[in-house]
Amino acid sequence: MRRKWPKPNDVEESFLVATYRSGRWGRFDGGGMVEKFEKDFAEYHQAKYGVAVFNATIGLMLAYMSLDLSFGDYFVVPSYTFIATATAGVVIGLKPVFVDIDFDTLTIDTNNLAEILERDKENKIKLVVPVHFAGNPSEMDLVIKISRDHNAYVVEDAAQAQGSEYRGRKVGAIGDMGVFSFQSSKLMTAGEGGIIVTNNENYYEKLWSIHHAGRSMDGRWYEHVRIGLNARMLEFQAAILLPQLWSLDQTLLKIRRNASIIYEELSNEESLYIHKIPRHVKTNHYFIPISIEEKFYGKLTKEKIVEKMREKGFSIVEGYKMPLYKQQAFYEERWGLPIDEYKNTYNPNAEKACRLTMWIPHYELLEDEEYVIKYVRTLKEVVKDLLR
Repeated sequence: MRRKWPKPNDVEESFLVATYRSGRWGRFDGGGMVEKFEKDFAEYHQAKYGVAVFNATIGLMLAYMSLDLSFGDYFVVPSYTFIATATAGVVIGLKPVFVDIDFDTLTIDTNNLAEILERDKENKIKLVVPVHFAGNPSEMDLVIKISRDHNAYVVEDAAQAQGSEYRGRKVGAIGDMGVFSFQSSKLMTAGEGGIIVTNNENYYEKLWSIHHAGRSMDGRWYEHVRIGLNARMLEFQAAILLPQLWSLDQTLLKIRRNASIIYEELSNEESLYIHKIPRHVKTNHYFIPISIEEKFYGKLTKEKIVEKMREKGFSIVEGYKMPLYKQQAFYEERWGLPIDEYKNTYNPNAEKACRLTMWIPHYELLEDEEYVIKYVRTLKEVVKDLLR
């Protein structure tokens, strides 16, 4: 099957070649590609500040490092997310607590979040990380209220959510800060990359310092005011990403128009459940999640559907196989994590999603209308054939 994403184009190539020929390949201040990208991306997402980094896992780590957290503090992450949401904290001494998801939206279950924080009588939990899964924004008003009542920070994992909106506001800087990804599969991509956005100047200065080896904005090159990393984005990455940012609205328009075809075609499909998008959010449809209805599970499995679609030349993503609390990584004793708690954790909605939920990738929505109709009708035929 041909590779469908990313799609090279002449504009991005011209920016990349110009950057190469400039001889200025690492980030520099005063007119560089990275600086321009930080400004434009933050502005687009209604944030005052942006700090671009070489990938979003490092971005999450820096976001956590910029907060007033200590070794051994706990933080809440959904158990249905990519592992980096949690491991970015583990490597700096934080301990994840796994919250369930709402099955309809696949984002953080705010009722379960409230229960977890209510049980935390010793106030060990200092941070909550809602994930805008598949580009679908979490219920941020409730997340922030519940978290603030517990004096916990809120960092948005917006890795999949470029351009998504919550109640008319772009995601990313609704909480204390948010982190976006530009990894190969993302809606905007440079192969790798990430950015942290915030409206808080103090956080911005800390983030800038940490990503710049602990230097201060007005300090000298070999003066370091805090422990930091070299996490700077390359000029090459920003050169590829800038044209994508400038055309993002046009990209989203096409994706959303074609997504409506998928929703209409699958709305009455008895054996498949298409997950809900609340009316007050605007997703970028990084993925369209669909689930096998329980009573058809067995004859239908994610693996069977993915295999059959691949044979016909179409992509569908199998999705996560297990919730994070079942991943072997969190049982390594070297990290001092609460292993017994993880053994006793059971999030029913996350378990269900890992068993039943697949993802239609955004790049299948970037074709013409005829292609999208053929895609979704092929999916329906595959399902029908498997049920015979």
